[in-house]
Amino acid sequence: MSAPSLIDGFIAHVNTHCLNTGLAPVPEARVRPHQFRKTMSVICAQEPDGEIALGIQLKHAARRILANPTTHSYAAADGAWMKEFDDRLATAAAARLTSLLAARTTEVPVAVGPAAARLHAGLDRVAARLAAETPDQLQALAADPRTAADVLRSELPDLHFGTLNHCLWQAEQAECTRHLPEAVRGAPLIGACQPTRCRNSAVTAAHAPIWLAEQHDLTERLRDRRLPAALRARLDDIKPITTALTQDL
Repeated sequence: MSAPSLIDGFIAHVNTHCLNTGLAPVPEARVRPHQFRKTMSVICAQEPDGEIALGIQLKHAARRILANPTTHSYAAADGAWMKEFDDRLATAAAARLTSLLAARTTEVPVAVGPAAARLHAGLDRVAARLAAETPDQLQALAADPRTAADVLRSELPDLHFGTLNHCLWQAEQAECTRHLPEAVRGAPLIGACQPTRCRNSAVTAAHAPIWLAEQHDLTERLRDRRLPAALRARLDDIKPITTALTQDL
């Protein structure tokens, strides 16, 4: 099967099952392997032995054997690529921040979890600051989400976006770095996040489909009593979050 057909099949599968998996549907567009060539090369180059895999992927294997060339130059994150990546990342972050603020201005909860109160307080402070601005300034902020996001960042400087939750990073409260030496607790470890327990964790409505999908999957699996008790413990762990998501948001 060709790479384009595999990509099309993968996108169709994601969109067909998005209600069960909690993943957002992939927008309709023509997607082909060459569009990921530069991005994947940069990612591969950052992994152990990634340059070898990258050389094979880029069809440089024969040249590598004969002349020992490297793919570092291609894999390097050049200025144009980084600028586009950073711009898109910043735009996406600004959209998330301003959407949270817009929801919060209606005075309804936008998050649940241990850090929800802190997130609400920060958004409320930003709303109060914006309300004190002149109409012209408010119009400019509404027209430019990046500018509004800058105001939000000044109030929530350590907010990190995540797939399962958002982290309002405070090192002394973090579960993910609790067992690390104090000198290296400078940033959250996403892979070690414990969103149901960490006091830095806030879960929003945007995260709800993934949490509810996991609860459904665990519930179905636990119909088989032969499965390990760890699944029951996991279900008990996430239920406070899923209950709050369905009742409070």
